[in-house]
Amino acid sequence: MRVALRAAALLPLLTVGLVGLAGAPAQAQQVAATIDSTASLVHYTGTAPLHSWRGTSRSVQGKFVLRPRRPDSSRAVIRIPVASFDSGNSTRDSGMRDVTEADAYPFVTFRGTDFSPLTWGRGASGYRGGWAVSGELTFHGRTHPLRDTVSVEVAGDTVRARAEFDVSLTRFDVERPGFMGFTVGDTIRIDAQLAGPIAPDTLASR
Repeated sequence: MRVALRAAALLPLLTVGLVGLAGAPAQAQQVAATIDSTASLVHYTGTAPLHSWRGTSRSVQGKFVLRPRRPDSSRAVIRIPVASFDSGNSTRDSGMRDVTEADAYPFVTFRGTDFSPLTWGRGASGYRGGWAVSGELTFHGRTHPLRDTVSVEVAGDTVRARAEFDVSLTRFDVERPGFMGFTVGDTIRIDAQLAGPIAPDTLASR
């Protein structure tokens, strides 16, 4: 997990974002949504020496509230059933559920604890920008900090967010399965694409 911004670069970006909000209308003050699982998905990409593959879950659950003017009160909780990932190969998916002990640890969960708008303002279709998000990722019964930059777009009555980051299997004590003498790569690439309707109180502020 890397946020490729140094502290020296963060301050001017944050200042630009907040100054841009100073004249923004009320609807920019809060973006709240419940994730729509029919419009959201999370991919993971795994690798092995001879190939790579992708598993997809369309059973994403969660809520988030982003407050550009009071980022310390923003929050997010995202949860995905481990067994919901489908790679198109039932044998591989069964093996994934075995090594992640999905029966004992059925969910991957992220809880956001710290939020900072890096850039935020009105675009052609609505408000958009990037947020530096920190929190805790719980997977396979282990919890570790996670930091990433999340792209957020508000258009009409829908908010969309996207994050891409890496997860180390060994860091979460997941056994790396082998096949024909080859071992699955330690790094799993996550691509989360989330969408949901904006909460009524947000819409009411327009």
